[in-house]
Amino acid sequence: MSWRSQIELTDVVAVAFETNGRGYMGFIVELPGAFIRGITEQEALMKVNHEVSVYLKWLGGEQKHDYRIQIVQRHQSSLPVEDADNEILLEADKETIRDGEFRNLYNLVWHSGETFLQLYTNSKLKDWVDESRIRKTFYGDNPKTIQEIFDHVKYCQYYYLSRMKITEEIEEDFMTIRKFCLEKLEPLYRKNNNSIIFEVANELWTLKKVLRRFVWHDRIHGKAITRILKKQKQIGVIDEYDDPFHFMEMK
Repeated sequence: MSWRSQIELTDVVAVAFETNGRGYMGFIVELPGAFIRGITEQEALMKVNHEVSVYLKWLGGEQKHDYRIQIVQRHQSSLPVEDADNEILLEADKETIRDGEFRNLYNLVWHSGETFLQLYTNSKLKDWVDESRIRKTFYGDNPKTIQEIFDHVKYCQYYYLSRMKITEEIEEDFMTIRKFCLEKLEPLYRKNNNSIIFEVANELWTLKKVLRRFVWHDRIHGKAITRILKKQKQIGVIDEYDDPFHFMEMK
């Protein structure tokens, strides 16, 4: 599937930052789910062009030049941003969604899920323990195997659905759950567009933010799986690995 016609970038990309003073998470506004991280804001900004490149390649396009960066929002957080926890509601997350944009976001969330599932399915040593990942995070034990990361992403889909006050769940495979979530979210768009801001557990959510976060969650954990695969190759326990998000091939 080609997404070139759906991605329109000018010479400037907008970045919204969240920090707690111990880490910075930046979101590229024009590319839902695209993100950068760093100990400092400047360290994170140095990763913008690479993130844009791999994101566009994932969607069938390519980066033709470097982009000027405009920081459009900064959010101070008490959350452990260094562990990738974040709460920011982008100004763009509050905007009205046109019909074509909603369909693109819907398809993007679906495509992202398919890519994440492909990455998992093609991984051979799913229960191989990456000891460098053994630590505590804000949500408990950090997943240390490909299988644990996959299971986390699979069931977190219900978390994002619940941000819209929908608590239904089904016990199905990964993409059936993704379809279930999208089919539950679409009527909210048809009824209210993106006009309702939900406050859940002291965090503000909109439908557009939920769709963005689905893609972000696939990407951040897809990158973690790809790093494990790269490590497995480096120590010789696998020969090759699949990188459908293109995270590593352009480094």
